[in-house]
Amino acid sequence: MSKPDSAARTVLRRLVLGAFACTAGVIVLLVGEVVFSATGLSSDPHGYGMFAGILFVAVLTPVALALWLVYRSLRRRGD
Repeated sequence: MSKPDSAARTVLRRLVLGAFACTAGVIVLLVGEVVFSATGLSSDPHGYGMFAGILFVAVLTPVALALWLVYRSLRRRGD
């Protein structure tokens, strides 16, 4: 591989890893919101936060998995 291609791959790999980290962080926050809503520790009387958290986690989990697999693929090809 030429040097610029390797640098572009490294930048892309780091961007994908950063996007994965942000997605995983959002998933952790949403799971915390669901737990607080389910245990009654939040001030959400109707439980909309719990349903929204479950819905968003269900959508973001495949996104996080796809980002992780792309990162692993870029890492393997770079070695």
